[in-house]
Amino acid sequence: MALIEFPGSHLPEDLADWLELTAIQAVNKNGSAGDLERELKRLGKSGAEELIGNTFTEIDRREESAGRNAYPFERKDTSIELKPGKYPAYIFCLALSYCKWKSRKGAPENPWLLFEELARFTAKNYLGGDAIIFGTSCRHKKSGVKKFVANINELAKKLGEGEGFRQQPIFSAKDSKLDLVAWKGFQDGRPSQIILFGQCAAGDNWTNKLTELIPEDFWGQWMARAHVSSPLRSVFMPHRVYDHERWDKHARSARLLFDRCRVVAHAHLDTATGVFATRLLNCCRTEWKLRV
Repeated sequence: MALIEFPGSHLPEDLADWLELTAIQAVNKNGSAGDLERELKRLGKSGAEELIGNTFTEIDRREESAGRNAYPFERKDTSIELKPGKYPAYIFCLALSYCKWKSRKGAPENPWLLFEELARFTAKNYLGGDAIIFGTSCRHKKSGVKKFVANINELAKKLGEGEGFRQQPIFSAKDSKLDLVAWKGFQDGRPSQIILFGQCAAGDNWTNKLTELIPEDFWGQWMARAHVSSPLRSVFMPHRVYDHERWDKHARSARLLFDRCRVVAHAHLDTATGVFATRLLNCCRTEWKLRV
């Protein structure tokens, strides 16, 4: 993908995504207000000045939310410029959100599952505790049931509550909706702690996933013993929401909502270099042909 298709929605978050991706693909690594204005005029869109202003407001918010060390672009007066260095977490989330992905056989890396791994770093560092990926290994048809039971037992052991898997004759591990678990316990290992039950929403249908996971129902269905600590639902996504009222609405549904910048802010230090960083960047090159 040498050129980035211009968005149809003209929402500030979409225009900002386009500008960032344009800068990544450009020879001079720059994306400007002029680039935006040219595309908006080509489409006959009125109010270009306001749209461009909102786009750069969104750019400023991203830099503040993700942090200067984790945000890949340098803000100029009327442009942005890709900074030297590697910013795999942000660029991966940007590409996954804007360029999207459809499951296909033979893909060297599944970006949706890769995002779950990234979200685990975020959850762990946000709480300053521990975190595990829960759901991925349970989705295999042959081994999924046994693995799901083992994961429940292991989770109960790590949390120090729940006792283990509640025996039941028929169940489907695919219906659990739980992607990751994070918690911050105490040295005594006793219950009464902060627990996050997380779901990842990397696709276009992310608004439908905000309320899918119900931690109380999950616990009651699968754990042998009632919880002491009430798990909090959390949702992790590579997307951005510009409008404050829309954000509030979606955040109320998610309970604890991690958008792209929140994900990156807490994962950057652990994912900027190393094997996982290489996987993120290779995925960007392979799936979306980004020049990173």
